[in-house]
Amino acid sequence: MLSLFAIPIVQQTVQTSTAVLPFFERPIDVILFDFLIWFGWIPIAITLGWGFVMMWQNYRQGEWSKTLKFVLLAIDVPTMTEQTPKALENLFSALYGAKSTLTWKEVWMVGKYHPSFSFEIISAEGYIQFLVRTQTRFRDMIEAGIYAHYPDAEISEVEDYSTKFPNVFPDNEYEMWGGEFKLAKESMYPIRTYIEFEDKVTGEIKDPLGHTLELLAKMRPGEHFWIQIIIQPSDNNWIKKGMVQLNKLYGKTEQAKKSAIVSSIESVVSWPIGVIANATGTDLGGLFGITEEVKKEPYVLLPLQETKEADALYKKLSKVGMGTKIRILYVAKKNAFVKVERTGMIKGILNQYSDLALNKFELFIPQVPKDDYFWMRWVYTRKQHTLMKAYQNRSWGIGADPSVLNVEEIASLWHFPTFGFKAPLIKKAEARRAEPPVGLPITFEEDTLAIGREEKEGMEEKEEVEEKEEREEKGEISDTIGTAEVPVVKSPTSANKEKNVEQSDNFVPPNLPV
Repeated sequence: MLSLFAIPIVQQTVQTSTAVLPFFERPIDVILFDFLIWFGWIPIAITLGWGFVMMWQNYRQGEWSKTLKFVLLAIDVPTMTEQTPKALENLFSALYGAKSTLTWKEVWMVGKYHPSFSFEIISAEGYIQFLVRTQTRFRDMIEAGIYAHYPDAEISEVEDYSTKFPNVFPDNEYEMWGGEFKLAKESMYPIRTYIEFEDKVTGEIKDPLGHTLELLAKMRPGEHFWIQIIIQPSDNNWIKKGMVQLNKLYGKTEQAKKSAIVSSIESVVSWPIGVIANATGTDLGGLFGITEEVKKEPYVLLPLQETKEADALYKKLSKVGMGTKIRILYVAKKNAFVKVERTGMIKGILNQYSDLALNKFELFIPQVPKDDYFWMRWVYTRKQHTLMKAYQNRSWGIGADPSVLNVEEIASLWHFPTFGFKAPLIKKAEARRAEPPVGLPITFEEDTLAIGREEKEGMEEKEEVEEKEEREEKGEISDTIGTAEVPVVKSPTSANKEKNVEQSDNFVPPNLPV
């Protein structure tokens, strides 16, 4: 009976094989062309579909960003402060709370994205200013984080300085050059932080930002130097990669995940095996391959370089991380533009944070305007426009993929000068801030407090009585005739005479005893 059913199946298989063999007997170019016609549209359709999806997301994010309100805060640093960069770690850690869990609708339909914060240091012709750009709803968080450790600092809202400069080049008045920086290795590898700049003999921190501020102070009239550090709360995928690398250094193998079928079988069998084990004391899990022997990892003694790498990885992974983008621009009037001198300054301004064994900053070459060859000159002005526009808009999407820095690394890049550093030409707070007395009466409207109103009315009546008595003593009010009061008018001459007599009575000759 089964043979009768097998006959048509075998016949169909033979016919298919006889039809396939002539297809592969054709020339190879014809075969490849047919495959391209039949299946070549699939990767093209996937690419176009993904491209349209990303265009839609960018459009919705652009519409969402138009509804946001931003504020630029200028910070006048306190003149005398003993705080280290660690004080600002708390501020950056608190900003991670701005991250929220976005739903599918918020991401793809509304266009929401995590908020970003721009911490900037600018030099306008040698005068240095610290700035923070944030959404208005996070302004209180920024101010509280700064005032908590720098109570004498002054924070004020200012206009955006970058919009006063053109973003289309060539320009008749200004010229610009700069670039965007990223980490040379993966984000799990740290850079040097302020902790590593501590002098082990004196215990004093040699501020890594001091070199940067000195360079910014060298700007001449007509020159502007801008440093922009944009941070955004990110996910923790970089921590997972770091833990995998850390386990790899110590020789720990990651356990293979079991399939869904094996997991379901183990869950069914484990219950009766547990009952038997409790009743008889016999573990039957080994018969079914459920129990696994827990092997203790042997102690691993790592070489010096791997020990340093493992220690650095663990320290970075233990602190909050933020997605970071860094842009540095040099803008100047054409008669003051010296690209040859400032190019080396831009390339080396972050070199003090480099650890050649771990990580360092490097320029993102596709974003740098270069004119070494003729084909580079064709896109030179376009790269200038893209870079300047990204800086002015504090763009998160233009340029290189964000690197992840933890709060200790960010605080090393952006903090106020320490006590021992004589920072030149930095906008500083001119006075100390103080709070009003605790018992001071407060009211929103004038003369609304009952006690103040009664005292004011009594003082006004007292002033009127005193003024009337004073006028009567001076003879400005005469006797009344009938119902009319006739004032006595004195001539200017008599008034001057009385004034001179009064001055002569009070006159004391010099060098004579009184």
